[in-house]
Amino acid sequence: MAQQHGFFQYLRLKLIAVLLRAWIRFSDADKIRRDKALVPPDVDHERIKIPSRELGRDILADLYYPPSFRFSLPSSPLSPSPSPSPSPCPPPVLVNWHGSGFILPLLGTDALFCSRIARETGAVVLDADYRKAPESPFPAALQDVEDTLRWVATQPHRFDQDRVGVCGFSAGGTLALAAATALRENLTNIINIRIAVANYPLLDLAADPASKKAPHPIIVWALRLFNDCYAPDVESRTHPAVSPSFAPPDEFPPTVALLSCEGDPLGPEANALAKKLEISGLPVRVVNRILEGVPHAFDKGAEEGTVSWVRREEAYELVAALLKQSFNIYSKDE
Repeated sequence: MAQQHGFFQYLRLKLIAVLLRAWIRFSDADKIRRDKALVPPDVDHERIKIPSRELGRDILADLYYPPSFRFSLPSSPLSPSPSPSPSPCPPPVLVNWHGSGFILPLLGTDALFCSRIARETGAVVLDADYRKAPESPFPAALQDVEDTLRWVATQPHRFDQDRVGVCGFSAGGTLALAAATALRENLTNIINIRIAVANYPLLDLAADPASKKAPHPIIVWALRLFNDCYAPDVESRTHPAVSPSFAPPDEFPPTVALLSCEGDPLGPEANALAKKLEISGLPVRVVNRILEGVPHAFDKGAEEGTVSWVRREEAYELVAALLKQSFNIYSKDE
């Protein structure tokens, strides 16, 4: 199902993507700085390179360690294993993918979330990059997702293969749910994905963006751009690997958390998927939380004292609690 753009279509989308990337880099600089200033100082992190299926190309990723646990990673993921963990067993791992509209290079913008989750749960968090469209349309990003999870499966000395979670924001949430459904069967024998967390995800690329209503109409043209860049073959947009809302209920992991925003046109898609899973009769725990008074990507650069700040605290605390339950992590007081 590899997809390609027409020549002139690609030039148009490429130009728009380049301009949008430059604008986001300028307009979001303060938000990124605010979030990074809040990263807990006792959470270590380091950037690594994960081998991809393409020779000579790596996938960048950031590893966040809880204060109680630290590995000394070798210089290359292919180097000999580091010394054994001082812990009696490896920690669980949450793999996260950032938001991007499938086109924006925003690795690192989830640093606050990743560090908070590592600190509050005791799990290692792997924040992984992926290829962007229109240069690399579907299935390039999902291939990088699969390669990342397969690399996790080769690291039993670092991560508990039986306690793996996937998570993402916006387009990253789309990829996380695709990993937990369309890719899960291929990964069943090597890792156990217990939970999928999708924060304001795009779940139905087949639906007309104009039908997705919210207080921010600019999102309509943006959604068209994202759809056209990522999945130029319109007929492919109903495939579960592209639009997770079409995935059969029995493909989902034991826990699915869908966090949507009241002011986000993508919210109804999360609600519809939650209802689909709830009425399926399958033993899937569905947590569907609608965050009131906030728009899409509300948590990025939230300022103290605002509704976005309050909702971010609610959302991150909820995710941490769900991960602890799914990974069977309990504090001394629990």
